[in-house]
Amino acid sequence: MRGLIDFVVRYRNYITLSTLVVMSFSLMSIGNLSDLGGFRAVIVGSIGWIQSAFAWIPNPVALKSENTALRELNLQLAVEVARSRQAIVENETLRKLMKLPQYTDHRLITADIVGKTTTEQRNYATIDKGKADGIREGMSCINDAGLVGIVIGVSDHYAVLELLINRDTRVSAKVLRTRVDGVIQWEGENILVLKNVPRSLDVRKYDAIVTSAYSAKYPANIVIGRVTAIEDEPNSLFHRIVVQPSVNFATLEQLYVVDARPDPERINLERKIDETSRTRVTQ
Repeated sequence: MRGLIDFVVRYRNYITLSTLVVMSFSLMSIGNLSDLGGFRAVIVGSIGWIQSAFAWIPNPVALKSENTALRELNLQLAVEVARSRQAIVENETLRKLMKLPQYTDHRLITADIVGKTTTEQRNYATIDKGKADGIREGMSCINDAGLVGIVIGVSDHYAVLELLINRDTRVSAKVLRTRVDGVIQWEGENILVLKNVPRSLDVRKYDAIVTSAYSAKYPANIVIGRVTAIEDEPNSLFHRIVVQPSVNFATLEQLYVVDARPDPERINLERKIDETSRTRVTQ
């Protein structure tokens, strides 16, 4: 029974047309138009009543087509919403980045991150600017939050950065409030540690940590993060100072490359003195 109903509903227009055609040929065979007038009115009224009586029955074909159109429209709206949200986030980030040039005397080169690589706790990022844009090895990278890393490899149109969250990274840093010096290292996950700080020196929780002028790689006074914990290392005269990086590396997309490289004269002199000291120790 259900199959018959589905058949009638699906092909009701064709059934109605066929019935009308058969009735038309039958009436035409009568040949007396005066006899057809009243019967025609009855037939037209009956057809109208039948159509109104069955109008509540849904048409599966029409419903399927309508549902398909609605799903396509819903998908298009979802894509537009995602694009709008992404544009809002990017605009907010770019507005923050635009404020940076007024705080430095160096030229800043904007770049987008196009790739990220992690190899044995060594985190790198690839940006879409290279030698053709003025990028050179040794340039540091920052964003509106603080220090991101340093350029270690360059091609004509791309560059690779060694991020701050890299086990090979060593950054000369200081406590902004008290000017206490130390060395920043990464200890995995989202943890930096300020090392070589004696227990007798004044360091407090929430102190801001910035790059120091002693660094040969990074410009001075770039924000690194804030102190979140101060621990006393056993059998040591030094603090273990845990620092939360100010940059969110998980969501990092845009940055500035600072157009400033280490002074080669200073680097060569320090390297020469270091080699001389090692030679004396081995003798």
